[in-house]
Amino acid sequence: MVPLAWAKWHARARTLHSISAIRTELAVLVGGDPQDRLAEPEGNGEVVRLAATINTVLQRLDQAEQRAERALDRQRQFVVDAAHELRTPLAGLRLQLEDAQMYPDDTDLGNLLDHALQDLGRVQSIITDLLLLARMETDSQTTMEEIDLTALVQEAVAHRHGLQEVRFHLDSPVKVCGVPSHITRMLANLLDNAHRHAVRTIWINLHPRGDSAELTIADDGAGIAPTDRERIFHRFVRLDSARSRDCGGTGLGLAIARDIASAHNGSLHVEDSASGGACFVLRIPLAANR
Repeated sequence: MVPLAWAKWHARARTLHSISAIRTELAVLVGGDPQDRLAEPEGNGEVVRLAATINTVLQRLDQAEQRAERALDRQRQFVVDAAHELRTPLAGLRLQLEDAQMYPDDTDLGNLLDHALQDLGRVQSIITDLLLLARMETDSQTTMEEIDLTALVQEAVAHRHGLQEVRFHLDSPVKVCGVPSHITRMLANLLDNAHRHAVRTIWINLHPRGDSAELTIADDGAGIAPTDRERIFHRFVRLDSARSRDCGGTGLGLAIARDIASAHNGSLHVEDSASGGACFVLRIPLAANR
């Protein structure tokens, strides 16, 4: 009995010593390099598994911290970009008003009001888009419902009055699950972009493809270089051919469109169109497959 008791005591003491060593080392790691890990003892006992589990937890905490830091960096950059975009029309408006104040007799009041309203309209558009992005990022409880995507596309096209011809082929009905107001906004942004860049014609096609609805909106414009096809979905990005703030939008339209697609478990990317322009491809799971 004595040797058995001694063996149990020795095993318990060795285990406690190992746990104490892990605790001491872990206390050191807390104030050290986040990428440091516990030295895992050899063997396959509970203490070994405990050390491995702690290292896994430390690794995941480190990864979460890195993701949070990257998100914070993006948020800081977004605030800087938003401030710059808002400052530009406000600075123009201030300059016009100050000039009118200094030289009232030389001021064309009608022209001043037109430009002032244009600048204020741009500010309002940017703020509206910023609020939508903020709501989408914070509201994960938005209720989705079954939507006839074909009908929404037809309605969106009917409200367009551009100079370009719109040709479309829509399968009916193509149903998806989503937030109607968000889907409508996404379609409006994609159509705005197509009308902005098309020369004569816009092609719209909608049909089921596998377990998804696939919508393509193509134009016969200048197209988008492969190196820019991801960058255009970044916030406040405008390509050289569309940097004019008078006709280039807020710089948030495509970013919002992709965010909406992602929120609906879908995807949005750009390819070459058959006419040499750009073709935006949207895929969203069909309602029956959600």
